[in-house]
Amino acid sequence: MVRRILFFVVPLIIMAQAANAKNEKTVMIKDNVAIDNKYGWKLPIPDNWKAKGHDEPDVERLFLEKKNYQVNPNIKDYGGDYTIPRVMIYVQDFSGSVDDFENLVKKSLEEHRSDNEIIGRMGLLKDGDFIVSADVKLGSRTVRQIYMKRNYKRILFIPDSGGSMSGGREEYINDHEVHEVYLIKFGERILIFQAYCEREFYQANSIEFQALMQSLEL
Repeated sequence: MVRRILFFVVPLIIMAQAANAKNEKTVMIKDNVAIDNKYGWKLPIPDNWKAKGHDEPDVERLFLEKKNYQVNPNIKDYGGDYTIPRVMIYVQDFSGSVDDFENLVKKSLEEHRSDNEIIGRMGLLKDGDFIVSADVKLGSRTVRQIYMKRNYKRILFIPDSGGSMSGGREEYINDHEVHEVYLIKFGERILIFQAYCEREFYQANSIEFQALMQSLEL
């Protein structure tokens, strides 16, 4: 009887432990610092950003969203789509080089598909374009910096000449987001830092994007 009970109980315990491991929160945010206890990196979080760590086994480790940001005044007055500045950090096992990952990104944008989980999560496969890449120095570390863009049509409602919304019209505006991406290889893993915002406000946000990247400790 005891042996029969153990036959059922032990697998249940193993299954419960596996489930708990999958939901384990290894990216902790304490005292305005995000720490990834699994991969060993940390990032101070500025006051103007809100942050959320992800549970295992997510390749997206950290999500940041700006609290105070600019919006086109026409959209404020008349409505329409806009993008909140955001930063994501991803980590995954990757045996290839930084060049290999960059080539994988280029190929994926051309084919509009990817089997790589991070590239699939970056939101660029449908309307993304590769712009330029270069090696840059961050402290003692050399990393690959990539600029990409995501094209979109913004819908804006414009009132009539008398200011009436009922007699207004919808207007489509072609524009794009700027995506500033960094690739960092460490050991048999790669860390991807993705920051993006609307083209119109990139210059204002790029200082914060690069300050965040500079403060990443790995």
